[in-house]
Amino acid sequence: MILEGTYPYVTGGVSAWIHQLLTALPGIRFAIFHISATAGEEPERRYRLPPNVVRLVNVGIHGGDEPPAPGDPLPAAVWERVRAFHDRSPKDDLSGLGELLEHFSPAPGRGPSGHEFLYGKPAWQIVRALYEERAPEMSFVDYFWTWRFTHLPIIRLLRAEVPEAAVYHTVSTGWAGLLATMTRARTGRPMLLTEHGIYARERRIEIDQAEWIYVQRQVPMSLQLGPGFFKDLWARLFNRLSRLTYAHADLITTIFEGNRQAQLLDGADPAKTLVIPNGIDAERFARLAPVPAAPGELRVGFVGRVVPIKDVKTFIRAFKIVTEAVPGARAALVGPLDEDADYVAECRTLAATLGVEGRLTFTGSAEVAEVYPQLDVLVLTSLSEGLPLVILEAAAAGLPVVASDVGACRELLDGRSREDRALGPSGLITGLADPAATAAAIVTLARDPGLRQEMGRAGQARVRRYYSEADLVESYRAIYSRFIGAGRGEGA
Repeated sequence: MILEGTYPYVTGGVSAWIHQLLTALPGIRFAIFHISATAGEEPERRYRLPPNVVRLVNVGIHGGDEPPAPGDPLPAAVWERVRAFHDRSPKDDLSGLGELLEHFSPAPGRGPSGHEFLYGKPAWQIVRALYEERAPEMSFVDYFWTWRFTHLPIIRLLRAEVPEAAVYHTVSTGWAGLLATMTRARTGRPMLLTEHGIYARERRIEIDQAEWIYVQRQVPMSLQLGPGFFKDLWARLFNRLSRLTYAHADLITTIFEGNRQAQLLDGADPAKTLVIPNGIDAERFARLAPVPAAPGELRVGFVGRVVPIKDVKTFIRAFKIVTEAVPGARAALVGPLDEDADYVAECRTLAATLGVEGRLTFTGSAEVAEVYPQLDVLVLTSLSEGLPLVILEAAAAGLPVVASDVGACRELLDGRSREDRALGPSGLITGLADPAATAAAIVTLARDPGLRQEMGRAGQARVRRYYSEADLVESYRAIYSRFIGAGRGEGA
């Protein structure tokens, strides 16, 4: 598996899905190549690897510099191929990667060194030419450093040693998808892609909010539309990495139909796409015994990472409104607090400013089986999601859910087919970044215990019928069996 910013170093829905799959398939041996943000650092593991994970490699792609070191000298014709590939990319023509790698870096460690790629004369000439063609009105210093930041990960991945495998499975596009694509081109082995969230779109959200990407000053007496040249450059990069991964993957799976449609819009071949929903052991959560609330008490929960894309601030603002209508309301924010310390601090400050810090608890990571029995409502305010496991878990535990209208949340709460919808709603959908609507939905459930129970029963029935862990595992067992045979030359 080729992973980025996730298992086994980060908790969350995607990591839980990976661990679930590894654990459920003990007869298949896995190696994990993990891409982390910072070079030279070994993150703390958050999961105990199952015995069938035989190797773990972690490579950081940002930070530090590339020391002067000799590499393979390349003729001018190969550098021309590099320039031609850059010239084609704005037209979304990403063909010729395999041929380019064959000449530029046919194997890990081969080709120019990182220092030569970033600072050598041929690379410098390419950067100068691209700058003069695409951004002559911008500062060349800003352009060069942006080029360096976007290309340093590429050169580090080009030179990284990837464990040999019969099949390469990446669980995102982006940098992991790029490495999987390059490995597919170098080895000829099958490459699978699974997307939970649509990577390019989630990065677009983060880029729009990012403060570390330089935004050029406006020219006097002019209007600047859009996010700015450099933010747009980063967004285009991630979009092209997605298209590159789609083009080279042998099979593209995702977790709900809305994601598949987004993949098709971004260039995925319909014949290679497949929807495999997430699944859980519903009975594990159905067996949890609810802890009765105190008279007049309403226990509202948020389960997830405290990071900007989860829009925790909307949850806090909504909870403030709820407390004015439901005096007995209390809230728990359950999830890791160390992924974005600045954002956590902002959320704590917001809670204090709104005067709810005494009724809202940041618990940190916790065992969800101990959390759900102590809640009356689960709330999800994310700006982007795939098919959230927390909704499946809460529904299986009999909890109604309030969720923003992202990813598969609507079909999880309302149903995705006529038969599914006949089970009834298992929660309420709200708009994005809308504290008032979120609060109104919570208050509606607070004032109607019968509705909460009815939605809880519908959710349990929906998860049992449509989101089985056994179905998920068997789907991937069949996929691995098919492509492992192909990777070993045993099949087409």
